Amino acid sequence: MRVDYLILADAAAAEQGKHYIHGGGWSQINANSFPVTHPHIAVAVRLRVDWNDTNQPHEVELDILDGDGVSILPSGPLRASINVGRPPQARPGADQVVPLALNLYGVVLPRAGDYAAVVRIDGVDEARSPFSVVDVRPSGQSGPS
Repeated sequence: MRVDYLILADAAAAEQGKHYIHGGGWSQINANSFPVTHPHIAVAVRLRVDWNDTNQPHEVELDILDGDGVSILPSGPLRASINVGRPPQARPGADQVVPLALNLYGVVLPRAGDYAAVVRIDGVDEARSPFSVVDVRPSGQSGPS
């Protein structure tokens, strides 16, 4: 199993084998105070499951890491076990694709700097989408961060 793509978005849904993405592809959040709570971060991920990896459980994780590689999610990474089957009409040997939309609400970003959304499969980092949080306060107005 591998990640075909990972996109940060304002909103995302996965329905009927497709992604519906609004405001996708961003890489920067502007803030004028810290810590800042971002109301909603959506992560659209498409998994590609090799024929030989179907009908087996796999652990999928989503984490948000700071520049030091430490999770900023209060409960740690979001985790799920998935088991992708083989549809009856699947051509033998064909990969299966699985779109996932993972929505995070009220993400607290403690300071300006570099961050990354990371997807792990069976404990291995498979995809990463870096983003930055930028302090947009006018010069001289930066308080404690």
